[in-house]
Amino acid sequence: MYPKLPPLNALRTFESAARHVSFSLAAKELHVTHGAISKQIKGLEEYLGMPLFLRQHRRLVLTDEGSRYLTHIQTALQTINNATIDIQSQLLRAQSLTINVLPSLSISCLIPCLENFKSRYPNLYVDLSIGDFPVDFSQSNYDIVIRSATSEPQGVNFIKLMDEDLCLVCSPQIAAQMHTLADINEMTLLKHTLRPQMWQEWSKAVGLQLTTDKKFGMAHFYMLNQAAVSSMGIALIPRFFIEQQLEDGSLVIPFAVPFTSPYSYYLLTPKSSNYPFKVQVFIDWILQIFAPYRKMSTEG
Repeated sequence: MYPKLPPLNALRTFESAARHVSFSLAAKELHVTHGAISKQIKGLEEYLGMPLFLRQHRRLVLTDEGSRYLTHIQTALQTINNATIDIQSQLLRAQSLTINVLPSLSISCLIPCLENFKSRYPNLYVDLSIGDFPVDFSQSNYDIVIRSATSEPQGVNFIKLMDEDLCLVCSPQIAAQMHTLADINEMTLLKHTLRPQMWQEWSKAVGLQLTTDKKFGMAHFYMLNQAAVSSMGIALIPRFFIEQQLEDGSLVIPFAVPFTSPYSYYLLTPKSSNYPFKVQVFIDWILQIFAPYRKMSTEG
């Protein structure tokens, strides 16, 4: 406890006003009004029970008590400033952040955005790898893992990033051949081989019976993306992965049939009571990246 500690904002105001010997210059430095400076100084003087400034012939001067107080306050503020710089630099000094994410997620979201993260934390080394295997943090050195799952992960800390909202997409050339939803049965279905029931779940949700036997299997969404762009067939792909293709027109959504799959995306960390600073800053950053898709999921 510090029973004699005045308001810190008042001390900062006093230091600026006393250093400049001017309320006007202090107001300019602190980006506040002259009146705000005057109010802070008056409050501090009342707290201390003595004047810190005198006005003599339209000139501001420090009292003897004010001069003595300034020396101590500048030393204290410099100590706080140095301590802040030290802890901020120490937290990121010679640290590495090891991240393992799903292949499609790394290609579509993380790699294009990571330069933004690096510019914020230039002293933090990021080691990014891909995978979709189960992770045992006791047997690995990963700080963060991102996976998709149909239920909440167990035995780890986790944050749900978003639901998986799938879009029915194809090339403009394929779309021109379809006029109703039933025309999908004339096309080749691009199938995610690690999600063998995805087309069946989609068709049940939208009320369409699939009868086509024309299918082409691929193991990852980024492969389905390229196949759809190449007019090999139609695909179900998460919205976050195809924003660029929808924008440049290489993929289109032929029919508006929203569908949220049973999968959600989770950020996983080792079981712990709190996050290390390097992990927390990445979590804060990636939640900003996923914010639009989290909002879509909530609204959906």
